[in-house]
Amino acid sequence: MILVLLFNFLLFVFRLLYILYYPLDLSPEEAQYWDWSRHLDLSYYSKPPMVAYLNFLTSRLFGNTELAVRITPIILSFVLSILTYIFVKRLFGSKVALVCATLPQITVGYSINSLLMTTDAPFVFFWSICVMLIHQAFEKNEKKLWILVGVFSGLAFLSKYPTVFLLPITLVYMAIFKRDMLKSPSPYISLLPATVLSLPVLVWNYQHGFVSFKHVSTLASKSQGFIEPSSGIEFLMGQALLLSFLPFLVLVYAWFKSLKDKKLVFFAFYSLPVFLFFLTLSFHKRVEANWAGFSYFSGFILISYFLSRSSLLIPSYLLSFVLFIFLHFTPLFDFFRLTPLLPPERDPTKFLVGWKDLGKRVSQLYTGSEMIFSPQYQVAAELAFYVKGNPRTYCVNLGRRMNQYDLWKEGMENYIGKSAIFVSVGPAEERVLSAFGGIIREEVYRVFWRGKQVSTFYIYKLKDYRGLEESLPMGY
Repeated sequence: MILVLLFNFLLFVFRLLYILYYPLDLSPEEAQYWDWSRHLDLSYYSKPPMVAYLNFLTSRLFGNTELAVRITPIILSFVLSILTYIFVKRLFGSKVALVCATLPQITVGYSINSLLMTTDAPFVFFWSICVMLIHQAFEKNEKKLWILVGVFSGLAFLSKYPTVFLLPITLVYMAIFKRDMLKSPSPYISLLPATVLSLPVLVWNYQHGFVSFKHVSTLASKSQGFIEPSSGIEFLMGQALLLSFLPFLVLVYAWFKSLKDKKLVFFAFYSLPVFLFFLTLSFHKRVEANWAGFSYFSGFILISYFLSRSSLLIPSYLLSFVLFIFLHFTPLFDFFRLTPLLPPERDPTKFLVGWKDLGKRVSQLYTGSEMIFSPQYQVAAELAFYVKGNPRTYCVNLGRRMNQYDLWKEGMENYIGKSAIFVSVGPAEERVLSAFGGIIREEVYRVFWRGKQVSTFYIYKLKDYRGLEESLPMGY
């Protein structure tokens, strides 16, 4: 236990220092979720409200800073690792528990999830606790445990919608391995707190035409073609990378072996079906690598069980550590002349640079009275965070799918006759310029990362706003 605490404490300190001193800004999604916390609601367009609530709390403690936004995933990751050690040790012993509480923390997927404040951070935390509670509830079938299952599944649903996987997985597992519990009232008690906690999201969606469910349905159903092998292969490679390769190969083997082991099959049930669902979906449409990431909590218990008695244990730690270092410090690819492996234009951290300086540039044009707006919600969110005074910003629809900012249009009419600052990833369209009396100033701001230009922004200061005719959202 002391080794686990020390390992995770050092990671905790490293992540704090990384946030405070390494030159990476908030990602657009992090900035958007922070902006949600300034407009507290029962739910939001694309996600449930948990991420906004947590950002609200930490922003009150630490101000509108990167630390305030990112302290939550760091804390949740630390706490989950300790809880995992306690849980796994009781089942499989201290060696397996040690691996399970340390190795995931340095894999690519967990490293990202432990640093960036996206919806995955609270979702993985509550999902994982829920899985541990379900395992205990199956062992003891106590009402208090099933009530806790309901509470944490409700909290998971308030974090992200894939929580719905819990119900069918649990029912199928009961039908196969715990048939006597199907007749017990205790498991069904969990549905009560889960439903109560989910009600705010359902009420909000009822009030807004169920836009969240339309959005999720669009993501799940929008297909590139009948069969798309390349996207399926891309998904598989993404999963291998998230688990730092060797653990992923071990997991595939572990799934096969655990289906024949009564002690391990539970963890296969709470990981393999999710993986297979998204794998199947990936052959019809592009699936983001992180979509299946929550299932790897159970997967890593299996990985740790088999790795702890395997010669691949040390190589798995070494490879994961190397990837961990290169993930956090991507300029090392250039230092070691490995740029072709990850050129700057493909470096995912390019989306985390330039925003603070863009905010400073816009701040030089901003007197406090101008409307700040953009056709990209990512830009609008970043400007809200990085422009001095954290002003209210707007996202205008010039022909794209709906986003949260389409529900926040009130207030734009108050800027009629006033000046505005327009920022976009491309030159301003004529209909934007014609909505104003003229251009006061225009400039191009370029962002460089690892010696290469990775993005461009067009900044306009405009006068005499007359009102802008927007497009209807192009789908959900």
